[in-house]
Amino acid sequence: GVVCIDEFDKMRQEDRVAIHEAMEQQTISIAKAGITTVLNTRTSVLAAANPTFGRYDDMKNAVDNIDFQSTILSRFDLIFIIRDERNEAKDQLIAKHIMDLHSGAASNDVEGEIDIETLKRFVCFARHKISPRLSEGGAKRLQDEYIAIRQRYAGAGEDGQKAI
Repeated sequence: GVVCIDEFDKMRQEDRVAIHEAMEQQTISIAKAGITTVLNTRTSVLAAANPTFGRYDDMKNAVDNIDFQSTILSRFDLIFIIRDERNEAKDQLIAKHIMDLHSGAASNDVEGEIDIETLKRFVCFARHKISPRLSEGGAKRLQDEYIAIRQRYAGAGEDGQKAI
């Protein structure tokens, strides 16, 4: 299964402790009505959080921008930084599109990198014809890269920081 958590940065400390147990030991302890038990929690966690002080600081590394203990950060296999870069032209297009949607003036004639019909045909084709398979060489390379990344950060300090 998959558990999706939004506003992970706003989670109470005691809830973070419970999530940490679930992610680290793949179990969770429950005590209800005098019954205590341990349940398996073999699931993937997809979490979203905002940077410290609400804005990503390019002058700091990722660990400093994310206000979490290294013990919980280390439980995630992948961490993606999604930045909202300011671009006045794109911001105006997005704002106009949102206003048009809510005022009923939206049209399907929106131009993008790829026109809508081409994109629809591509998605339809991909769903029916493309069955990607990872070659043995590709799988080996992916495995080697993953191990190399993990080894680079194995020597990180107790605060989880290590220069990239």
